Amino acid sequence: MILESILGSLFAGLLTAVGGVPILFGKKISTKWQDSLLGFSAGIMLSASFFSLLLPALELSQESFSKEVSITLVSIFFLGGGFLFLILDRFIPEDYFIKVLTEEEKRSLKKVWLFVAAITLHNFPEGMSSALGFMTGNINQGITLALGIGIQNIPEGFAVALALYLYGYSRLKSFKIALLTGLIEPVGGIFAVSVFYPFLSFLFVGFAFASGAMLFVVVKEMIPEIQKKGFEVSASIGVLVGFVFMMILDVILS
Repeated sequence: MILESILGSLFAGLLTAVGGVPILFGKKISTKWQDSLLGFSAGIMLSASFFSLLLPALELSQESFSKEVSITLVSIFFLGGGFLFLILDRFIPEDYFIKVLTEEEKRSLKKVWLFVAAITLHNFPEGMSSALGFMTGNINQGITLALGIGIQNIPEGFAVALALYLYGYSRLKSFKIALLTGLIEPVGGIFAVSVFYPFLSFLFVGFAFASGAMLFVVVKEMIPEIQKKGFEVSASIGVLVGFVFMMILDVILS
């Protein structure tokens, strides 16, 4: 169970590198397609936070507590996950995704690494979620979460690599840094295993916490980003398709 959890989070993180591959070959994706793909990613995360994390948290908690206590505890830890990342977000003032950069900003090394730090913050709860899916003992549920999060990491990897390339980094270095941001996910997976494996009866705490953290990322960063460039309809369709896609994965594989 421990090995599967860590490998699942590693798999999801490595798919970030897949999104960075087009940068190596100079391939371009239109802004409309970027927004659609980021919308698709947001839909996957919204669906995963509900079907793959929040609902299992409620089910697991009710094995040990009454419905009243269960819903109270899950709500507290769900809100806790969101509020913790709200506090951490105060220390990372940069956007998570692509924005229009001035020449002065492109020359600012500090802003580059603030950007990378923001991506790291974004990926940590995803790594936790991938690992937690396997810790229930239901391999299919773990595969569903890892696959869904991995798929949404692909357009995110492209966004990271392209943004770094715009900062003046070489194609290869942009790809490598995008890969490294994805590798924070197995770190989140190891953290989840270390904290919750000795206390499996409280696994619902991790699920609720990760659900709140992922929902915060979607609402705070992803949805506002896809509403900025004039392709709101395409991006919104991407959200709907991503949500349904992850829901279907969850039903078929669980």
